[in-house]
Amino acid sequence: MQCEICGKYIDRGEKIRVEGSVIVVCKNCSSYGEVVAVIRTNRPERKKPRFREREEDLEIEPDEELVDDYARIIKDARENRGLKQEELGKMINEPTSLIHRIEIGKIEPTIEVARKIQKKLGVRILRHVDRESSELMDNTEGKKELTLGDMIVIKKKNR
Repeated sequence: MQCEICGKYIDRGEKIRVEGSVIVVCKNCSSYGEVVAVIRTNRPERKKPRFREREEDLEIEPDEELVDDYARIIKDARENRGLKQEELGKMINEPTSLIHRIEIGKIEPTIEVARKIQKKLGVRILRHVDRESSELMDNTEGKKELTLGDMIVIKKKNR
């Protein structure tokens, strides 16, 4: 079963009423509406996948990342093709609510979803990240981000 708001796969969900519609969502998304009922799938819960590890477990840094204005690019491309959010969702096998939340910038799509959107809409929302050059920017003091002090040179006054 899949949450109709965030798209996460769930074993146990809740039916909630949102603006007159009843949808099945995960525990985290149940705060968006009034809980009507708690439901459970017929299959038994599994703590870990049997055959392959999830991407979160592997902790691999992808060599691609989203461009800054991905939401606007996706929405403009979809509208230019005359597609509704529901139609795009069906084309890439994702819920309409996920498409909506991506287009308003509420959530970032996963790399997998972003690739599907790129393929169907013919746009570029992923860019290649050069990890070697970003590692060079890390300073040797253990900080991961540049600070203002890293970027300026302070000159001492001669007295």
